[in-house]
Amino acid sequence: MAASRGGKSGLLEKWRIDEKPVKIDKWDGAAVKNSLDDAAKKVLLEKYGYVENFGLVDGRLLICTVSCLFAMLALVWDYLHPFPESRPVLACCVVSYPLTPHVMSLMSDVTVCCQPLVTTYFIMMGVLTLYTSYKEKNIFLVALQKDPAGMDPDHVWQLCSSLKRFDDQYTLRVSFTDGKSKSWREAEFTKSVSAFFDESGTLVMDQFEKCVSRLHDTLATEKKTK
Repeated sequence: MAASRGGKSGLLEKWRIDEKPVKIDKWDGAAVKNSLDDAAKKVLLEKYGYVENFGLVDGRLLICTVSCLFAMLALVWDYLHPFPESRPVLACCVVSYPLTPHVMSLMSDVTVCCQPLVTTYFIMMGVLTLYTSYKEKNIFLVALQKDPAGMDPDHVWQLCSSLKRFDDQYTLRVSFTDGKSKSWREAEFTKSVSAFFDESGTLVMDQFEKCVSRLHDTLATEKKTK
């Protein structure tokens, strides 16, 4: 119990000493959400010592990288085959932009051999949309709880949040997946952002940390009792 309190006070002390207080514009919804998200990440990674997993971000970067290869193809092809000879390939590669009259005129000259490029681009954009909508969702942290003995699979903790536009209700959801049994459960809270910021827009870390830790400890206790 003392160790737990020591870890908690150590986190708060480090937050104040190592970094400047987090101060944002209270009327900027994006800044408010980002500051709370960052603070929640800090609790799981620094207080509990979990290891961040970048698999979700890497997946998105891979999809974007493949899509960007089409832009590189356009540059190389236009260098080797100056316009207008490169017109069909350029038309395929710039299809990522809105179909303006100019682009439509380019597309009118697309040869049959370029159709796979067009199809591939739309497939990649479709994959990216599905990935961000159904895989990433609002998840901003995936953290691994390593087994001290290194025998059992890692437990997985996820954080996701939401803050609607022109709304003050911030929702934080913590989910836990048991590495061994693959059982999954979650807990969340919804509170006004005014509970976590003072009048000047400075984040009250100790207040927010209590709420995040309460969610975490609830799930951790359920894990031990099952």
